[in-house]
Amino acid sequence: MILINLIQVVLLGLWTLIFVYVISLLLPSKVALWLTVYLWSPLMAVFAMSRIRSEGREKLDPNKSYIFMANHASYFDIPCIFWGSRRMLHFLAKEELKHNIFTGFALRKLQMVFIERGNAQKSASSMRHVVEMTQKGMDIAIFPEGTRTRTGELGVFKKGGFKLAINSQVDVVPVTIKHSAEAWSRSNLRFRPTTVIVHFSEPVSVQGLQESDAPQLASKVADIIKTELEKA
Repeated sequence: MILINLIQVVLLGLWTLIFVYVISLLLPSKVALWLTVYLWSPLMAVFAMSRIRSEGREKLDPNKSYIFMANHASYFDIPCIFWGSRRMLHFLAKEELKHNIFTGFALRKLQMVFIERGNAQKSASSMRHVVEMTQKGMDIAIFPEGTRTRTGELGVFKKGGFKLAINSQVDVVPVTIKHSAEAWSRSNLRFRPTTVIVHFSEPVSVQGLQESDAPQLASKVADIIKTELEKA
């Protein structure tokens, strides 16, 4: 099993490097993002020897943009939500990932939005940029816990993304990702064949809400995801 896991690590790493620095390098951003959804993500599942099953995608209007809020327990969550949604998602990411040799180029190429948490001015600028993206019909994806959970329990949801949804007047879609940490452990060295479920709940309207309502909105979305996790 250890040997198989090591082979998986090598395959996942090589496939990502080839995709980032060969395939994506030569293509326009929109094409690279489309291939991320329909080529990179499903092959990541193949190399992880797991399946990704989507639930509730029919609740989403293909002609509307949304802000997707998902729980986060594994790096596998990213290909799972791409493939589960079949949508061209733009993630909010930590500023330090922008300069990461392994991920930085791809994230910039795919027009992900970088947030510098310790710099209020730059964070505000990034948030304004996200509002502009949603006005152009782009979908945004956020892990409101801010990082992968260490315990497996749902973490505390940060309010920034919910303020963003309210300012954008874009409905929030609660996304519950189940069993991803079983398929791809936090250590990144252990994989187990698993069916990962990506469940999309009914979009939550933000119409009429103000920034001061962000804590209540965050609590509502967290409760929806927690309830769905308990069904697993």
